[in-house]
Amino acid sequence: MKKQLAILTTLAVLLIVLSGCGQSFASGEIFDSSKVLIAEAKAGITEISYEDFRHKMESGELRILIDVREADEFEEGYINQPNEAYEYPYPETFTVNIPRGFLEFRIADCKYWDYDLWVEMPAKDEEIVLYSMTGERSALAAFTLQQMGYSKVLNLKGGYMKWLDPTASETEDSDKSSGG
Repeated sequence: MKKQLAILTTLAVLLIVLSGCGQSFASGEIFDSSKVLIAEAKAGITEISYEDFRHKMESGELRILIDVREADEFEEGYINQPNEAYEYPYPETFTVNIPRGFLEFRIADCKYWDYDLWVEMPAKDEEIVLYSMTGERSALAAFTLQQMGYSKVLNLKGGYMKWLDPTASETEDSDKSSGG
């Protein structure tokens, strides 16, 4: 009886250990680091290259661009920022700032879009591009929006830094201290 109990206990422990080895959003695992979490998110989303993104902007194919950086980062500069005469380089595209910490609460809030942003709220099947400083925070945000039912979410690969310097090589460096 003791031997059977020991075998069952060993099997139970082994099963628990083996089931905890995979790192997946679907199974609710705990991640060892932010890099692992971001890599998992990037594996589950679609990223858009700088070249393809630029083409969408220039051709007027993109209506909503969401900058998920914090407000102070956004105020320092953003994609599709107007010039001194308040002319937008890509007039068909609206760049809105919804920090990642508020995204889940504001993405489907009609009043927020109508009264704060003055832009029509995107439909769940409308193409939306997200970006952050290097594309890490926005990768997590893109994954979250997909979980909320948004089917055409893209993450700008390399983020705002790639936009500022398209010739720079893409690295896995973190965004500011708050992450990507």
